Amino acid sequence: MVTIMDMNTGKVIEEPEEYGEEVLNASWLPPRPEPALQVQQVEHIETEPKAPPMDVEHFLEAVYRYQE
Repeated sequence: MVTIMDMNTGKVIEEPEEYGEEVLNASWLPPRPEPALQVQQVEHIETEPKAPPMDVEHFLEAVYRYQE
């Protein structure tokens, strides 16, 4: 609560009015139902990891060529 007073006398100059219920609840939103996400079964496919390229020089040449 804020009270405005005179610094010299200490008397109350003005007391602001309290907020009404419509102002206090201004940002309130009614509850909305959250959408339920469906759980889906996913088939797991096992794959072989790919081996890195063996020719490192060829790879670096291609990288430098694409940078130009």
